[in-house]
This record gives sequence, structure tokens and C-alpha cells, in this order.
Amino acid sequence: MKNILSVVLTTVMFISMLALGVFAVEPTYSSQQAKNLVSEISGIDAAKFNADLSYRYDVPSEAWNIHYWDQEITVNAMVDASTGELVSYWYYKNNYPGSEDSNVPNYTRDELKDNALNFIKRYAPDKYDQIDKAPDFQYGFYYYKGGQTNYTYHFKRNIEQLCGINDGIDVNQGIDISIDAATGKVSNYYINWTDISKVDIDGLLSEDEALEKMDQIMGTFLVQKEIWRENFPLENKLLYAPAKSAGLYPLPMGINARTGEPVNYTGQTFEMGEREEYKVTNVNKMSSLGKMDEKKAKDFVEEYLKSMGNDPEKFNLNISINENYNDQNINVYNIFANHGDKDSNITFNSVIEMETGKIISLNYGKGLNQPTFPDTDNGIGIEKAVEIAKDYLSKVNLPFENMLVMSGKDYNYTVNFIMYQEGVLYPVNTVNVNVDNEGKVIRFNINYSDIEKIDTTGIITIEEAEVKLSQYQKLQLSFALPRDQYTGDPVGEPIPVYQLSDINGFGIDAKTGEFVGYGESTLPMPGGKVDPYTGVIGDKNEKILKIFIDIGIMPQPVPEVSENVTVGQAALILTKAFIPNYYSTPEPRTEEGAVETTPEGIALKALMKQGVIKEDVKPSDAVTRAQIALWLSRAAGYGKLVDSDICFILPAKDINDLVKFSKL
Repeated sequence: MKNILSVVLTTVMFISMLALGVFAVEPTYSSQQAKNLVSEISGIDAAKFNADLSYRYDVPSEAWNIHYWDQEITVNAMVDASTGELVSYWYYKNNYPGSEDSNVPNYTRDELKDNALNFIKRYAPDKYDQIDKAPDFQYGFYYYKGGQTNYTYHFKRNIEQLCGINDGIDVNQGIDISIDAATGKVSNYYINWTDISKVDIDGLLSEDEALEKMDQIMGTFLVQKEIWRENFPLENKLLYAPAKSAGLYPLPMGINARTGEPVNYTGQTFEMGEREEYKVTNVNKMSSLGKMDEKKAKDFVEEYLKSMGNDPEKFNLNISINENYNDQNINVYNIFANHGDKDSNITFNSVIEMETGKIISLNYGKGLNQPTFPDTDNGIGIEKAVEIAKDYLSKVNLPFENMLVMSGKDYNYTVNFIMYQEGVLYPVNTVNVNVDNEGKVIRFNINYSDIEKIDTTGIITIEEAEVKLSQYQKLQLSFALPRDQYTGDPVGEPIPVYQLSDINGFGIDAKTGEFVGYGESTLPMPGGKVDPYTGVIGDKNEKILKIFIDIGIMPQPVPEVSENVTVGQAALILTKAFIPNYYSTPEPRTEEGAVETTPEGIALKALMKQGVIKEDVKPSDAVTRAQIALWLSRAAGYGKLVDSDICFILPAKDINDLVKFSKL
């Protein structure tokens, strides 16, 4: 939740830059002083910065927005215009083709913690004594030459005012700071320090009451996701996921900690609709079209546009062939069509397999060009908005019929229809309808991907899943500063709000109960506090292994010392560390002299071809952690290790013997 809140509040910060209001008091800390401060931190000449006056995002105070951009770097900062306090700072090395900057980490997370604390002590001395010096670690990922590799630390704010209130609740307040793992310099700094001195803490909902209300609003759902597993390939899995992870939008930021009402990010009451199952009758089944040619592809898009009430003659149409779609060695037609006029913009795109005519994906979107914004304080009501959205759906053909409806009002009304079968959500298949406060449909989108129906036998109960998820998703007490939705200007005192900590990208495996990551994450996440360095000993190699653990290349938690890792498994771990397709993967073949056809063998051959793995090994060979560190260092261009630094010995020894292999 901290990350999402940071993004939203940063957005509010930039919106407020556009405010036309007149500031009542002349700033006592000048724009030049603010530029000099940011220049001191970044090393950039103060004369290069621009400055704009706006409101702070966390307290009702004026602040200077300082910014600079060139081909190499981007710098943004916020400095309080009365006190000169550094409120936020962002320094990013622009990653562009041909850049020679290295983002290879040189430091472990532990080594840079003091850099973070010293920065806070220097630029926020009054807050330094009010934070917990033991940070909450947030693990990141490293991509070779793919931008900065950062370690992020969250230092929790200790609030005396809240002592004894719902003991054990995390307070979503404090300082987030990121340090560049290659240079050791601060790359991101963000204070979340709402002034709550006037907030009455008495009479808040208890933790149990808040959790019950949050479950009614946020919920836990059975959801299908594609999870990248170690054994390859992409595999359909069933997860129990928090609503935000499950694609159930719109959702509020949390609930008012005193009234239990849903609250949005600007402090207004969030109007929430009831979840409901919904079935439409005007279904356009996405059945296979048979062997395709360009004419059939054109006929398909024209018929679909007609079915949606459009004139195909008005659309720009592009049809192209992809001979290796999604690295799956299948030929497809990529179809794109668009049309725009003074009233609206419409886009259509689809991917169709050439050999079978299978419709792999289809997306259709229509948005009105709306020159004015209806009054946000009044509206037709959420029930009427859902009724309008359903009526709109009755006039068009949809690719699926069984849907779960989620609706809510923040700025406008949003009604989401998500494919739903036998208790399983398919968030890749949705219809999204946006209705303005006067009842006009201003945006309409269909997202469809062909998916296999998933097996629901042998799954754990939702009650068991909620118990598991509660180990990771914690209740937090935060504070929303009410704001004008047009300007972002503060309009009232902070509101205490209960939130759930964000675990976006994770869920509970519905078959095993295992807490897993999805997307590009492959391994179970540890519960509670885990020392990631357990079982790793040695000197030079220990530092390398710690770095690889810190940046998410090595699995979490670190395998037990008694576990053996094979060369093939190590090759798969290694390929995860880099941008997809950075290392070209050999094609599986069956003729004499063919390369390995297993995922492990394919990965090994690719890395051998690149010189990452130079030793004569087979996928089934055992490998030491020291050997993995050596291969990772080669792949990353890590200049501090050479072949002689870690001796390669087969068969693998227990990790406790790692020090014997090290050249100390």
C-alpha cells in the first residue's frame, strides 16, 4: 500500500502544480534556496533547475517543486517553502539505447542502510529521532543495463499519540528512501508525515471491527493467473488473491477509521456498489475461424466493427504477420484498426492464429471526447450508473456471458464486468464502462484473451485462504488529507483511515495453500521475518551471494544447506535475472546433434553460447552456490570476480564447505 500511496500522492503533487489559486503568504524560503538545496544533493548546477510553487501532499503548506531533465538524468524534488525541509527527492538515470552506464550492484543492502539513515539525519534532523532505525526491507529486482538497481528502506514513524491504540497495527507513516546499489547514492526519498496533532484518535473502530469491514469491501477471491514456475513453461494456476491483486476495481484506499465508510485518496467518501454476478445474453462466441488469409482477417475485423455499431469504411486498418508470436513458434495475424472524430476515438486490435483461426486476443475501446467536467459533488448514484452500464452492454456483442460486477464512484462512476465461472475470476477478460456524473457513458472497453477453463478440484476453502493471506496482508492506520479534486489543494484536517498493506502480485496457491508470486516471480515468499543470509558463509563469495539475494536473483528463502541445486536449475535461475530475450534461446530440435529439449538444457546451451557458463557441465550435474555466484557475476559483467576467485569443483559439496572453495 505504501508504494500505491506514493504514486497517488505524487500524482496529486503534480496536479497541484497546475492550480491557479493565489497563495496567501509569501514564501519565506525562496526558490533559489530550494534550487541550491537540491543542487547540493544531486550535484547538478542550481541554474539548471526550474521551480514551481504548489501545495505539499502531506500537510497544508506551500512547497517548491524543483525539476530538471536531460538525456542522462531526471531529477524532481519538493522543498517546503516555509521551512526549507526536503519533502521528496527523485534522481533517475535515464536508460536509453547505447547507454554505457553500469547498474551492476557493488554493495549489499546492509552496507547501504547507514547511507539512508545518514541522509535522513542530514536533511530531516527533526524526524530522524522519531523513526524506527530498523527498516522494513523491500526486495527489488535487477535487470542488466535496465535502469537503476535500488535498495528501498522504509523507516516507520513512531507516533506517541497512537501508543496503546490497537496495539500491533502498523502506522502507514514514515520515510521511504532508496539507495542506488551501484553507486551508494540516494535515488529516491519520500516523507509521509501527516500532521495529526489535531486529529481525535478516540473512538476509532477496533482492529477486529475494521478487518471485518475491510473484508466486506476489499475481499478475497479465487482468481486464475499465469505463474512463471521453475519447471517451465507458463502454467495456469489457481490463486486466492486480495481484491486489488485480482483485478477487482474500483476500490477505495480504505475505510474511515471512525465511521467505517469507504474513503478515496483525496479524503472524500467513496461510493461503493454491491458485488453481483451478472449474465448477458448477447454473446459473440470467439470460436476458431479456420485457416486464415489476409482477406478473412479483414472480413473478421469489419464484421466485428459492424456488430459494435460502427462503419468499417471510416477506420484505418493495418494487418501484419508475426511469425513467432510470444516466442511460441506460431504464426499469427496482428490486426489493428482505429477511427477518431470530434465526438470520440475508437481502437480495435486482435491477434488470430493463421493455421487454425483461433482468436488469441481481442481488445475494443471507445472513449468520448469530453471538453467539460460535470460537477463531481453530485451524481446520478451508483445504482443508476450500473443500470446505465448494463443497458449499454445489451446493445453490443460481448465475448463472454458470466461476469462479476464491481462498481464504485471516485471522480466518475466505474463499472467493471469480469469473466466469472464456477467461482473463478479471469481478470484478463473484462468489460469496463465509465459513466460521468450526468449519466453519459464516456468510456467503454472490452479486453479478451483465449484461456483454458481451469480445474477447481482439490482447492482449499476461502476461509483457509484468508487465514493464510492475513499473515502477509496487515491492517494499517493511515491519514488522508482531504483535497479539492480539481486542484489538489488541502481543504480540511486529516482523516484517520484503515488500510490493508499492499501485497500486489502475490496470492495463495488454491491447491497447496502456498504463498506465491505471479508475473515474473517464481518462488514462495517467506512468512514473517526471515534472515535471507542463513546458511551462506565465506568472505568474498558471501558478499556476492548477499547482493544476488538482495536484488531478487537468488531465490527466497535461500535453500537449506542440505539441498542440492543442479546445473540446469541454476541456469534457469540465471536467465531470470535479465531482460527477457537478452540471451537468445536455442530452438529445440529433434535431428541428430540436437540441443537439449528440456527447459534446463535450453537455458544451459544459451548461457554457454554467451560465455556465461564456460565449464563442461550437464543439466543434471550438481552445482555449488559458489559456482552459481561465479556464473551470475560473469553474466552481469561484474568486474570484481575472475575465474580464479571461485574454484569450480564437481561434484558439488555441501554449502558449509563453501569457504574451502574460496580464494580468501
